[in-house]
Amino acid sequence: MQLALWIALCLAAALVLRRHARVLIVLVIGLWILVPAVGASVVTGVDAGPLGFHPATWLVLCILAVRILYDPWSILQALARRFLLFLVLAVVIIVALLASLSASTAGGLVVLVDQILVPVLFFLLLLSEASRAGGLVATLRGALLLFVAVACVVAVLQWRAKDVLIFESGYSTQYWFERQSGRWMGTLDQPLALSLAISVAAPLVAGLRHKFLQAALLVLMVVGSLLTQSRVGIIAVASSVVAAILFAPGRVWVKSFMLAGLAAAGAAIVSSPLIDGVTARLADDSGSAQAREAAVGYFLARWDDYVLGGGGIGSSFRLAFHAGLASSLENPLLMYSVDIGIVAAVLYFGSMLVLVARSGFRLGYSGLALAGVLALVIPQTYSSLATRSAAGILVWTVLAMVVIAGDERRERNRQEHAAAALAPALPAPVTLARPLPAPVTPARPLPAGTGPVPARTAPAG
Repeated sequence: MQLALWIALCLAAALVLRRHARVLIVLVIGLWILVPAVGASVVTGVDAGPLGFHPATWLVLCILAVRILYDPWSILQALARRFLLFLVLAVVIIVALLASLSASTAGGLVVLVDQILVPVLFFLLLLSEASRAGGLVATLRGALLLFVAVACVVAVLQWRAKDVLIFESGYSTQYWFERQSGRWMGTLDQPLALSLAISVAAPLVAGLRHKFLQAALLVLMVVGSLLTQSRVGIIAVASSVVAAILFAPGRVWVKSFMLAGLAAAGAAIVSSPLIDGVTARLADDSGSAQAREAAVGYFLARWDDYVLGGGGIGSSFRLAFHAGLASSLENPLLMYSVDIGIVAAVLYFGSMLVLVARSGFRLGYSGLALAGVLALVIPQTYSSLATRSAAGILVWTVLAMVVIAGDERRERNRQEHAAAALAPALPAPVTLARPLPAPVTPARPLPAGTGPVPARTAPAG
């Protein structure tokens, strides 16, 4: 009953706000970041089974259905513009669906929908929305920064209280929760999911105009990254902080002042208890590096079993269990290769790489190119896209921003080239010169009233 009410609410919102779809788009991002998958049942009332999708999944499906009903041309235009890309993604989804159906794993189907199908549909929806009006990249940037900042604040509160505070019943079902050893996740599903969100959002701070807001967000994201204790995430955020300051518009002395202030804040953070967890993990990573090496070695010894097909979404966890690993293969490319086959996995992640590469690095939005690169790299450092979390929506949202910005840049270049090519062909402007008056001669005196006025003199005497 609760699920039916939620679907009805999503459909009503999609219908009422169909002319203001960006409100719904922001809501989708907010739901994924602020409501973890383990807490989805609080909204939908379904915590398991083939209908246990994330609440935002139902909202995306309703938005897309209304868009197809009322504005199918924007969807068709987005599909036609990148027909090969969506054809490849469709093949990957069909292969994954067939592999998961053959394995008869309901949980795998939920992961397939939440992490592959719906993020790709959301990507399509964003491209269609961008064709209707400009400014979508700035809207998405603002939404990501807002919700990631909220998640960081919640992580700080969790660290202070030494308690998860929210969705504890859902988190307690996760195998890593009891041994998390002070790592905090804010409102996302895992500490590493929060680290991913911070990593892709931090470079976008460079596009903000207000320097104090930039500094506050960067400090908050550094603190949030430290609380996740992700070593790769900390390096990514530190690089993003420097890049955000150096590439942000502004005067040199302002950037120097911000760098000095952030260096002072960094020194204060290093001397605070925030750094204790990271220091401990640097000293002892609990076998994380060895587990990744073992996962790669185990996969390479059996790679020829997964060239064309896999065991369905989720089968990589069974392989990791047989390999003696405590968690997973810790890499979505390896995990998808086991789940859906090496060819399909390479096509899926290769499509992401092509999108970023073709869009280039001069996108007109400070920090966006770096965010696109990090959206490709950071997910490969843990089981991001192979588990239920906000990773899929985060990655495909950033990719959509990169693609839209690249399209806008190409359109600007086309207009500039067209204007430059047209300029020499235009005739020189014609100015009508005012004719000079004919010279005044004795034979042609001035007309009456146009000559010089004689000086007025006082009467004599």
